[in-house]
Amino acid sequence: MSTTDQLLLWLRTSRARLTLLFGGISLLMALIVAIYIDHERTEELARVNSDLLLLTGKPIAMALAEGLKEREREIVLLSHHPMLAQGPLDSAVIEGHFEEIQQSFPAYSWIGLADEKGQVQSSTGGVLKHQSVLQRPWFSAGLNGPYSGDAHEALLLDKHLRTDPAAEPLRFLDFSSPVRRDDGVVRGVLGAHLNWEWATGLIANALKVLPRTDDLEILIVNRQGEFLHPRNIRDDQKPSSLPGIGSFANVQWGKDGEFLTTTLELPATTIQSLGWTLVVRQPMAAALAPIKQLHIVVARWSIGLTVILMLMIYWVARRFSLPVEQLADEARSLDETGQGADFSIKASTVEFAHLSDALRKMTQHLLQSKNELLEANLVLEQKVRDRTAEIALRELQYKGILEDQTEIICRFNVDHTLTYVNDAYCRMFGLKREDVLGRIWAPVVHPDDLDRVKQELTAISVVNPVLQIENRVIAGTGEVRWCQFVNRAYFDSEGVLREWQTVGRDITSNKLLELELQRVSSEYQDLYNHAPCGYYSVDADGVIVRINDLALKWMGVERVAVLGKARLVDYLDQAGQAAYWEHFPTFLERGQTDPVEFNLMGRNGITRRVSLAATAIRDSDGRFVMSRSVMYDVSELFIMRYQLRQLNAEQEAMLDNDLLGIARLKDRKIVWRNKALERIFGYEPGELLGVDTSCMYPSDEAYNEFGIEAYPVLKAGQHFRKQTSMRKKNGDAIWLDISGVRLSEETGESLWLLQDISEMKQYQAQVEHIAFHDTLTGLPNRLLFSDHLRLSMALNDRMGTLTALCYLDLDGFKPINDRFGHEAGDEVLKEVATRLSTAVRANDTAARMGGDEFALLLTNLTRAEEAELVIRRVLFAIKQPITLKSGPTVSVSSSVGVAFYPTDATQPAALFAKADSAMYRNKKESAGERDIAH
Repeated sequence: MSTTDQLLLWLRTSRARLTLLFGGISLLMALIVAIYIDHERTEELARVNSDLLLLTGKPIAMALAEGLKEREREIVLLSHHPMLAQGPLDSAVIEGHFEEIQQSFPAYSWIGLADEKGQVQSSTGGVLKHQSVLQRPWFSAGLNGPYSGDAHEALLLDKHLRTDPAAEPLRFLDFSSPVRRDDGVVRGVLGAHLNWEWATGLIANALKVLPRTDDLEILIVNRQGEFLHPRNIRDDQKPSSLPGIGSFANVQWGKDGEFLTTTLELPATTIQSLGWTLVVRQPMAAALAPIKQLHIVVARWSIGLTVILMLMIYWVARRFSLPVEQLADEARSLDETGQGADFSIKASTVEFAHLSDALRKMTQHLLQSKNELLEANLVLEQKVRDRTAEIALRELQYKGILEDQTEIICRFNVDHTLTYVNDAYCRMFGLKREDVLGRIWAPVVHPDDLDRVKQELTAISVVNPVLQIENRVIAGTGEVRWCQFVNRAYFDSEGVLREWQTVGRDITSNKLLELELQRVSSEYQDLYNHAPCGYYSVDADGVIVRINDLALKWMGVERVAVLGKARLVDYLDQAGQAAYWEHFPTFLERGQTDPVEFNLMGRNGITRRVSLAATAIRDSDGRFVMSRSVMYDVSELFIMRYQLRQLNAEQEAMLDNDLLGIARLKDRKIVWRNKALERIFGYEPGELLGVDTSCMYPSDEAYNEFGIEAYPVLKAGQHFRKQTSMRKKNGDAIWLDISGVRLSEETGESLWLLQDISEMKQYQAQVEHIAFHDTLTGLPNRLLFSDHLRLSMALNDRMGTLTALCYLDLDGFKPINDRFGHEAGDEVLKEVATRLSTAVRANDTAARMGGDEFALLLTNLTRAEEAELVIRRVLFAIKQPITLKSGPTVSVSSSVGVAFYPTDATQPAALFAKADSAMYRNKKESAGERDIAH
């Protein structure tokens, strides 16, 4: 055996597996402990280093803050110096003082004094002198108070102060303060630019003085997030974010790598806080350098401890597995020799001692059982021989029984060759046993059934070894007989078909009866399926158990999808389903139901209106078995009923509309009416039934006159129609358009339609008034005046009296209309019309002919002087002052022309012309007081 095979065999031993299992667990535990210690020490070291960074940064932050505060305080104090407040701003003394301050603190790159207009008057080195700084932030902010500005580049100063053109541009911190006179008025601004190198130098010096700062870096970030120090930091060196003030984090600084980073806020010591943040960082490699040494120590201890544990575990595993190995050796010896083995071993544990004792007893029991089994086998062999002889005898007896049977019995192989037939078989087919054995059985089967029989025999299986077939055979007499064969297949232990046994009996008589029954059933089924109505049956749960073809057609489904699965209620609409389940429990209880109509929703998309009726079939105990249900298609009847209801509804709506009153009368009494009739006449519902229609007429005479006029027309079979005035319940008059027709000669009933036309009559009156009256004054117009004239002339002819036609034209009207406007003119015309109507007699007519022209018709005169009295009264009324609504008082007069009928003219046109001519003659000839001309 090779070394590899020995190693693989050893790895399969319990000793090796226990050693590897517990050794692996120990190694895993050591690794977990090491990782935990490393994590805790790393966190602790990071916190310590972050505290160191904060301690380093705080004094630098304080120094920067104090330095800024000191510079601001110097500039503020200098701005209050008396020589700045009183003397000239461009004094050499001021510039000398500025030079001394710059020499004492060289970080001041520039100190200058600008007047209130922004012109520099004094400065160190004369830089920017007489130049404008009006747009500089330090100047504009310094006018209002002390100012401290963030680090920035100043191109103008840089140009004067930078000595090395290749060096980076200078950056400055601005300080300024207003310079005021004794009265407080600002006379200028004192400004100073502090070189940024002051801040960078302060940081560098602090890092040299403070301990353990070799690998530390100090950065300054302004309020806008820009790095002021160092200046050369690129975008790919900047972090995406910084930790919060006073906290620390491991931050990725772009390409520079990871740094332990903390931040401090620069104290706000100046008047305007600059919002600087001091960032202190240290490379993570330097910050965590002590951890590497800890890793080496932990690794060494872990390896050593693991080796010691593995040795201890191996020793324990060996002690534990040794008894098992000894027992395995004894068992192997027992398997090889078949002899007894000694399982007594020296075990250090109770469990192994019990196992050894149990194995020893089991071995003894197995050897004893082996001997007993050998003896039992000898006895069994003898029993088999005896049983075989008994089976042979039984087989002879069985064959005797088979021969005595009246049923056809045969056996055949898988190739259908016969191996045994009984006497009944030979009698049935008129054959001898020796002629059929070894031959197939097919010739005795009717040719039309042979293929079916062979096909059905293929369905036999181990699970279903018995198959019953009914088919026709040809008897020995040549007669066709029906037989029923029970075929049993015999399979061996592997499921292979070995032999068939068939038992058959003659069922010709039964088959003929069955065929006749099928024929009759088929006829009944055809009648059932093709009936002009749907037949179906449901069980107690409403599930369909029988159904004819017509019902299936109406439902639009196949029979297999319905029988035993679906309910008829599933094919009804929602309302039908609710009604079905309402009637079904009553049907189960009573055993029958009257026809009920539903909407049958066919799956083919056709909806039918069907009428369902059913009776119950019960067993001998009265339990419900199924229903006898019939379904009729009443769709056309339903549509006709629906149309009839619609027609009735439409007629009812027509008769019971709210606009047209309808009444059926008998002997002029109301026997039927609609609601509109009661509304038109103001009666309560039902109040007019049985009432004589005389109450609807204004008088008995009107009632009688209407009957005399209308009913002869109705009796002649014609329609009667008339517009007449009738009376409402409260006595108000009402105009109606009435039409009537006779309904029946036998009953004498008539139907009347009444439409309220009161509004129409009122509208006609309004139209007539508008047509015959002046719209402004309300007086009759020329048309009505002419009509009155013709009537008066006819009256004069009968009575022998006179009529005076007076034509009036207003004087002084046009100036009023021009001065005060058309509204004032209309107001005068209406007042004149009122006075005319008041001044004439009751039988006279006053009319407006147009514009400011009016006419009077004075009738029934016996002499001309009567007209003069009326005319003078009219003229007096016209010339009375008129006070307008707007306040002024005006007055008009009138010229009058008069013509008399029949003395002056006998025709209306000639009479008008005569009066008009007289009026114009009067207007021309008279002045002041107008006379009457005719």
